[in-house]
Amino acid sequence: MLWERETATAAAEAALRRAARGRGSLLLVEGALGAGKSAFLDSLTSLSDRHGALVLAAHASPGEEGFEYGVVRQLADTCPPVGPRWPADSFAALVDVAAPGRPLVITVDDLHWCDAASLRSLVTLLAHGVPGGVVLVVSVLSGHVRVGRPRLRAVLARATSTVDLCPLGPRSVRALADAAYGTPVEEPFARALHTASGGSPLVVHGLLDEAVYRGLEPAGAHAQAVAALRPDRVRRRLASFLDTQPADVRRAAHALAVLGTAADPPLLDSLAGLTGPARARAVAVLHRSGLVGGDGSVLGSLLRDLLAEALPADQRSALHGAAAGLLYRAGYPAETVAEHLMAVPALHGGRTVALLRAAADSALHRGSPRSAARYLRRALMNVPSADPERAHLLVDLATAERSFAPAASLRHVVEALPLLPDARERAAALVRLGPLHLDPAAFRIRSTFRRLIHDLRRCPPAERPSTISEKADRDLLLRLRARAYVLSTDDRDAHAMLSAFQGLGPDPATRTPGEREMAAFLIHHALVTNSAPARRLAALAARLLQREPAAPDRIHTVLPLALNVLAATGHPGDAAAWLRAAAPAAARQGAEAELVVIRATQALVALAAGRPGRARREAQAIEAAAEGGDGDLPPVCLAAVALIALDTEEPERAERVLARHPLHAEDPRLTALLHAARGALSARGGDPRTALHRFRTAGHVLERIGWRNPVMLPWSGCAALMHHRLGEDKEAVTAARQDVERARAFGAPLPLGRALGVLGRVTAGRAGTERLEESVAVLEQGSSPYELSRALHALGGRPEQDPARRLALCRRALELAVDCGAPWLADRVRRRLDDTRAETAASSADHLTPSERRVARLAASGLSNSAISLRLGISSRMVERHLTQSYRKLDIPGKTHLPYALEGAPAEPAE
Repeated sequence: MLWERETATAAAEAALRRAARGRGSLLLVEGALGAGKSAFLDSLTSLSDRHGALVLAAHASPGEEGFEYGVVRQLADTCPPVGPRWPADSFAALVDVAAPGRPLVITVDDLHWCDAASLRSLVTLLAHGVPGGVVLVVSVLSGHVRVGRPRLRAVLARATSTVDLCPLGPRSVRALADAAYGTPVEEPFARALHTASGGSPLVVHGLLDEAVYRGLEPAGAHAQAVAALRPDRVRRRLASFLDTQPADVRRAAHALAVLGTAADPPLLDSLAGLTGPARARAVAVLHRSGLVGGDGSVLGSLLRDLLAEALPADQRSALHGAAAGLLYRAGYPAETVAEHLMAVPALHGGRTVALLRAAADSALHRGSPRSAARYLRRALMNVPSADPERAHLLVDLATAERSFAPAASLRHVVEALPLLPDARERAAALVRLGPLHLDPAAFRIRSTFRRLIHDLRRCPPAERPSTISEKADRDLLLRLRARAYVLSTDDRDAHAMLSAFQGLGPDPATRTPGEREMAAFLIHHALVTNSAPARRLAALAARLLQREPAAPDRIHTVLPLALNVLAATGHPGDAAAWLRAAAPAAARQGAEAELVVIRATQALVALAAGRPGRARREAQAIEAAAEGGDGDLPPVCLAAVALIALDTEEPERAERVLARHPLHAEDPRLTALLHAARGALSARGGDPRTALHRFRTAGHVLERIGWRNPVMLPWSGCAALMHHRLGEDKEAVTAARQDVERARAFGAPLPLGRALGVLGRVTAGRAGTERLEESVAVLEQGSSPYELSRALHALGGRPEQDPARRLALCRRALELAVDCGAPWLADRVRRRLDDTRAETAASSADHLTPSERRVARLAASGLSNSAISLRLGISSRMVERHLTQSYRKLDIPGKTHLPYALEGAPAEPAE
């Protein structure tokens, strides 16, 4: 079936109707390369059969152009011998004897390749017009240079009607795809097909054949893959076309393919080596042939790539090199010039390196760090290993790579450091790396920082020392020290750090990046070591964020630690606002690594805000993206994912993601989290002794580095629960009190409420209930409905509580668990609520009078008030009074809850 060829088919039918009336017609079919001219001529066979016409068909080709009367011979093969007049007047003889008494249809495809003898015979036949009853249908490639031959022009001038086969629209391309796959294709897949092919039937069929052969499903996920195909059939057809064109047309086509959208006439003239008029004629041929659009650019990336590939490799690289020079002198953007330099095997001259660096800067500015890295890697290939410029290229490359390949970024900075001439430049290079992305053991990075701090302190003054240079050196030193401290696991400097934190005061200096980074580290250090109250830390962290714009590049500093401080101190809203502003900017700039850290921090903030369902989904998405990506999660994200998994009762996920990390043993916090995850798994598996050992091991690891705040990892509370399970009540209370004391010193509601909850659970009798009551009261002041639901659930299970109160506590716990998105907690609360309801119902039902119980049971069975009144012989008013008293005593809202409330009540004695 032909698509969008209704106009051409109608013209052919009109010609056949005229032939039936004894009149002749010449139908000229034009179209671009691959427009479907041959397919249309083939379709005339069935159309002619319906009109009772005989069809004689021939296909002219370059290979048969040298055979005299080659086209006439093809036509003669399908009809009786033409007698003695052949071949002198061959076309006329065919017309005379082929189909006497019925219409005759003669089709000649690609008439521009017709041999000279057949063409002369055709001119003779048409000298006095098309013979009656004959429909002559010929096709030519629009714009082909051979169409200009005099005899061919004479034939085409006799055309009674002309049809131009246009490219196919999106609906037709989709229909062809549906037919090829035998099933409806998805819209993005069909759209990609149309865009890549430009509607050319040749290209559409080539892409579809290749896609089916390669097993590409017609889904949106494969849209880019199908658009990237380069069918060999289309390549051969294009090469065949170009081989038959004059040299000017070939040069113009190749120059257009190389220049792409930058094909301005003067540039095209220079690159193709053509004069203005010659170039205009060549482009006109390419335009009529369907390879070039009205604006003079090649139609579609597929045709452009195939045109470029038609060039020998040495010519292609030479053209790209020449194009780069022309575009540079014409003032085109650096990236446009750089794309051509990327295709040149050997670059020469310092200017090319400068151009590639400028292109990298442009790519970074528009949010494409991967493109920037491509340009810089190409520039590095042109710079000797001993060249001083190589160090600066490596640093620039590391800056681009830090957004998508932090490990490679670190490797290139380490490679650049020995090549940089002084400590200032080495320090400036090293502070481009974000400490939160680094594995502390990688490339001995800790010792690298320490050594560079020592070198910078001993660095001689600048050649022209000034106040500005002295401040710059001081700020650089502060930034280095902050990063070194973040990566350090040595607690020997804890006293000095505490003194430095105390020296910050209520209004610390935050004018320079170094001052802000050092302040962020000291605030975080005070958090993890539990050296300052939460209120003060939150105020300082909020002040820091006010001075820092929500920009993705801040992720490569120490500042994100301030976000963690806000979440840990019970102020997740302030951190969430900063992250909401930073995330879209990171997405726009292609900052993949930065976006992962932002999302991981957002997940932690969601957990701190009591939204564990959202935190768990975000953490799972981060882990899935890392598994499908090129590398491991950075340590800061790994810790966030593991902590969320532990807090949302997925220890198996935490254990899996931590155990897979190659350097987890080098990072104390990751090591502690791994022990905690394995402890939780042991506890779940019914082995509290092993779980206790693992929780205490996690605690020892954190204690060694001075981390004593239970908000980071409540290992002591976990150990207390295991002691309690083992019947070691004294040890359980001691471990739980440690967490309570530390949490009280810190002062944030969440860790204190959580620690009090654990103490209440391991303390027997009324004292334990009081601790749980205190836990609920503290968490009511916090921001986490998740932790509050946990505390209410624990309090609702205490036997010292009145049954009705326990029921109310469990109901509220269930409401909070559902609202905050914690189905795992909601299921546990429901089970306890069911048990409490049954117990409460039995207890409450005991308080019903016999009459109330009898009326309540009849109402629970479904009887109406009037039916109960008749059954028991009492008034309806008395029924209502008994039911009202029953609802109050059973603590239910109405009649529909009676069956459930009376489940545990004793049965009525038989009357």
